[in-house]
Amino acid sequence: MTSLLKQYSDSSNFMARVELNRRFGINPYKWTLWLFDQIQFKKDAKILELGCGNGILWKSNLQKIPEDAHILLSDFSEGMLGDAKLTLGGAAERFEYEVIDAEQIPHPDNSFDVVIANLMLYHVPDRKKAISEISRVLKSGGVLYATTFGLNYMKELSDLVSNYDKNANCSLEPVARAFGLENGEKQLSESFGDIKLVKYEDGLEVTEAEPLVNYVLSFTRVKNVISGDKIIDFEDYIANILNENGKIQVEKKSGMFIAKRPY
Repeated sequence: MTSLLKQYSDSSNFMARVELNRRFGINPYKWTLWLFDQIQFKKDAKILELGCGNGILWKSNLQKIPEDAHILLSDFSEGMLGDAKLTLGGAAERFEYEVIDAEQIPHPDNSFDVVIANLMLYHVPDRKKAISEISRVLKSGGVLYATTFGLNYMKELSDLVSNYDKNANCSLEPVARAFGLENGEKQLSESFGDIKLVKYEDGLEVTEAEPLVNYVLSFTRVKNVISGDKIIDFEDYIANILNENGKIQVEKKSGMFIAKRPY
């Protein structure tokens, strides 16, 4: 968890990843819009987002948030919460903020109508405990919206990096094996009964080297291998591929588990 705290001490690495997907994603129905549109808000809903990052989900959907919703944004990183407030700007006062470890949610039973865990459960060391905690703080009939991706998510990109230097690893397969489209339902089923998977199809068609390089270097395990003058060489490597092929195509399969707590 220490390395994760360092990687997400603020939103700089997170935003390098968001920016690549924002600029070169091929699905016109953008991820944050799609995700938000899956959420069912009941009257006076109490909502907890675990691992809110820099608040981009809410910034992207400010005009669609029900006025009577009570929203608590949480992250294990104080720096992320600070960045969320900056991202939300004048709307920041619309939300509450709290540093929370998903394994120990400091709220009573039956506190929330909705819990959102967007691309974060695979980071939690004791997921069984975290999922149990989420179920505990949800009201009867409350809903968890948990997003993740599949085992081959962005494999073309990780292969490209490994071909440059076999010691540089940005593969997302290990986190998908932790909690992914293929195994998330089984993990959730220990605390939830009604579970549905909704898939989101997308891909990347990257036409510029710099955003891709920034994405790759957002991974600490890559930055430890590709550093100094080697960064320029790596950017040239990517630029040459783009000059030859015009673009770099990357497959992305992700989705959302919608899990209801039993009445």
